[in-house]
Amino acid sequence: MKTVILVLAAFVAVNAQQCDRTPIYTQEISPVVCPAAGLSLPIYTNPQAYYKCTTVAGRISPIATNCTNNNYFSYPLQGCQPCNSYLPTGPCSSLAFGPTCVDINTADDPTTIAPTTTTVAPTTTTSADTTTTTTTTTTAAPTTTTPSVPTPPSESDTTATPSGSDDVITPSGTTISVPQPPSPNDSNVPTPNTPIPTAPIIIDSPPTVTEAPTAKSTL
Repeated sequence: MKTVILVLAAFVAVNAQQCDRTPIYTQEISPVVCPAAGLSLPIYTNPQAYYKCTTVAGRISPIATNCTNNNYFSYPLQGCQPCNSYLPTGPCSSLAFGPTCVDINTADDPTTIAPTTTTVAPTTTTSADTTTTTTTTTTAAPTTTTPSVPTPPSESDTTATPSGSDDVITPSGTTISVPQPPSPNDSNVPTPNTPIPTAPIIIDSPPTVTEAPTAKSTL
């Protein structure tokens, strides 16, 4: 009895691992390249496993993951489903993102996962040289010449002469010498000649009449 129970349990387990709804594929994805993070890709050699595109260290990498509870991966549903609700995955050549498909029999490694390489295109920034020319115009201010007004001589410009001197000093500094009048006490002063006085002539005779007076007639 115990042996019969073990045989039945093994039969149920074998039937549970097989699903008649899973097709037989002839091609698989190789190398595996994730088109976007969060997307799940089928493993055509094992319908109970799939690739989960996960971002690791800034790169999107495919990570092989097994379905739990003997479920089967469905690419259209993007998840593992039981056999009775399983929706088969289309062939490799029918996938919309256009993977590289190879024959399963000729594939060197059916589970080969291609590393994802992120290439950052260099950015070239061309800066145009801008030359700014600044023209400075200098305007000379007009020069105004103001004629100087002659300044009258101040008291300091006239030199006072010593007391008792008739010399005149002009404002320009030129001295004009004026001689002093001679003194009567000087011995070398010339004396003018005085004429000798002449006595007047006195006539002591009576006057002489040279013509007789004429009498006037009376009418």
